[in-house]
Amino acid sequence: MIVLHNNKFVKDAKVSATGSFGRGYGIFETIRTFNDKELPLLDKHLKRFSESAKKINLKLKYSKKEIGEMIKKVTKKSPHKIQRIKLMATAEDLIIFSVKAKINPNIYNGVSLISTKISRSLPEVKSISYLPSFLAHKNAIKKSYFDALLINEKEEVFEAAYANIFWFEGNILCTRKDKILAGITREVVIKNSPFKIKFKNIKLKDLKKKSEIFITQSINLIVPITKIDNKKIGTGKPGTKTKKIIEKLKLILKNSSKPLQNQKLP
Repeated sequence: MIVLHNNKFVKDAKVSATGSFGRGYGIFETIRTFNDKELPLLDKHLKRFSESAKKINLKLKYSKKEIGEMIKKVTKKSPHKIQRIKLMATAEDLIIFSVKAKINPNIYNGVSLISTKISRSLPEVKSISYLPSFLAHKNAIKKSYFDALLINEKEEVFEAAYANIFWFEGNILCTRKDKILAGITREVVIKNSPFKIKFKNIKLKDLKKKSEIFITQSINLIVPITKIDNKKIGTGKPGTKTKKIIEKLKLILKNSSKPLQNQKLP
């Protein structure tokens, strides 16, 4: 593990438990490198990081440009080409971790979600006060699911604990618009989808009837959903439209040499 604490490499990051970390007052981002330590999505992550700070009135110690340079310094020091970067900030500290990204190729054959009712505050902010989603995800893993599908008392679907969710209605790709964390991979899919996009809300019982569903994450990118609770989705295998989006996103990331926001999917 490579750790940079307030722009200094350290063996272990040490922060005060009585400071902002202790109060859960801070933000974080999870970023993945591609190909040979490339960061095509860095600008998008830094923009969201800055916006999250503003939403909770958190004044960052460093500018976006400075943080970007620190992240590049960390990725360069790491021996791994494909890295999982965790960026965390409070009023007192800025910490960047880098470890090898562990990606299980089997997940692209389809994974399952378990519906979980939780109450969240400020879902639009990637806050270090992340306990409800963390516990929902942990419970899902314990029960052999890939992640938790977050719903409210009315069984409205919001997102997964660690991902955004999409579904197809015919050839229209749908996703929720509000009361979620606007994911970076989600944004790329929306802006570059070969399918028409529709923003809408959906109930759990209706989602389970859809033939193709997938989630988006920063590390795993696009993951097909083949089961929710005990209900098989579609044929129980990744759908053709989902595969089309996966292949196009993989292609542009494979060939990325410029920031992704300046490119279009072929």
